[in-house]
Amino acid sequence: MNLEATLSKLYDVYMYPARFPSKIFDLFFSKLGVRGVIFDPFAGSGSLALASYLKCYDSEVWDLNPVIHVIVDASVNVVRGYSVGEALRLLEDALRYGRGWLPSDAGYWWPEQVLDIISRVWGFFRDNMASFNDSKLAFEPYDERWSLYAVIALYASRRLSYTDDSVPKWFKSRYKVGKLTSLLSVNDVRELFWRYARLKAVRIARVQESLVKPNCKPNVEVKVVDVVTASEYPDGVAGALTSPPYVQAQEYIRSFSGELKLLGVPDSTISRLRSLEIPYRPPINLNVESPTYQELLEGLEPRCKKLLESYFTNTLQVLERTAENMMEKAILGVFAGEATVRGRPVPIIKVVREHLTKKLNLREVEGGIIEDRIRRRRLFKKRKNMNPNGIQVEHLTLLRKEPIKW
Repeated sequence: MNLEATLSKLYDVYMYPARFPSKIFDLFFSKLGVRGVIFDPFAGSGSLALASYLKCYDSEVWDLNPVIHVIVDASVNVVRGYSVGEALRLLEDALRYGRGWLPSDAGYWWPEQVLDIISRVWGFFRDNMASFNDSKLAFEPYDERWSLYAVIALYASRRLSYTDDSVPKWFKSRYKVGKLTSLLSVNDVRELFWRYARLKAVRIARVQESLVKPNCKPNVEVKVVDVVTASEYPDGVAGALTSPPYVQAQEYIRSFSGELKLLGVPDSTISRLRSLEIPYRPPINLNVESPTYQELLEGLEPRCKKLLESYFTNTLQVLERTAENMMEKAILGVFAGEATVRGRPVPIIKVVREHLTKKLNLREVEGGIIEDRIRRRRLFKKRKNMNPNGIQVEHLTLLRKEPIKW
């Protein structure tokens, strides 16, 4: 199986702004020295879970964003061969469903003539597919096809909304308002929704037909977790590969706020989860053992200094706890971009490597370094913030947990 090619296809199941470059996984798995669980504490869309499944490893992936559950479950079910046609037929039933439901701000995001369709599709989802358990921060499926239904319905719902089609973040686009007004003036709204749903289903079915299934059914565990305060990290970890947020990156939950609302996640929960993203947290009491970090703080204005202190203390605590629960000879991989603060480069990977190798029994793996120049990202550029041009280059380091010498 060509892991890189297979993952690239699975990435089309649902749009996500920043995924692991698929070539990283071949290097990561080639360096594993023991067999066990594969773990990612900042999992994003759950790419590592998909790679682990294809490589026949059990995995556990965590993220603050509940949409990870939908994307991972749908993608794994595509690999397993679940019928995309059945999910589409369920959506056809939903268009005739009599008990509707809409998120509170639906009138802002959809034209009035679209609201009835949106209401039927997501009322059907809540009653027949899955519900969101707010206390457990988890979706509770009623039907095994729930996630495939969800990704098809989300795609069609977005296409008939006022949000831009080309980037994940929900914002009301004047261009899209005009485009949608024109489309609805000459097309029946039900037929238009069905056209988009069928288009997505056909694309997923083509991905499924082109895949080579692995000869295994490993366990995949997905959790919505506040990694900073979590006390029970998974044991028996043979390898961890993660990409923590890049200093000021804090748009992932907001980017998927529309999807989360349609899926039944309460507005208050979305706001609470956003407040737990690392850039919004205060620094914690952690001594960062990196000379590069100390140099970074010198001469910075208080606001920027606090930002870096918050980012590195919280992120490094998560990486420390991850490493502490890994087995001997296990691999910890960290992938991060060249962020800047007030125009000053922040070498995230260098700080991470210095701290972890000095404080813990970790050693850098020979040949386990990658520099990847970003050629395409589904995010905004030239933004009015402290890093207007986004991230241009990303780096990977692999660290091996050495046996303790008594």
